Amino acid sequence: MKKCPVCEKGNLKEGKVEEEMFGTSLGRYRAEICDRCGESFVDEETMRAIEQKARQLGIWGLAKKIKIVRSGNSLAIRIPADIARFLKLEEGKEMFLHPEGTTKLAIEII
Repeated sequence: MKKCPVCEKGNLKEGKVEEEMFGTSLGRYRAEICDRCGESFVDEETMRAIEQKARQLGIWGLAKKIKIVRSGNSLAIRIPADIARFLKLEEGKEMFLHPEGTTKLAIEII
């Protein structure tokens, strides 16, 4: 039996895992799952299938690195067009902004 490369204590067993990206389900896929820490590992063929599904759904590549800019006395970020389309954002729509710790900012569409 293969040992888990993450926790180095558990054994990897065949199973299925639900894959998701940005809160969108990509389906269930065959994987090796650690019976101790729960970490899962997919093979290269499965990873290609997951990537293809994400591309079909239009969510592959949505993560972006952006810069904070100054706007008057405030700071501002621009939302890239592909993310705005994915979230169905439009001018005038309201959002709720709040920190989650000191390194994460949550924006909820209301």
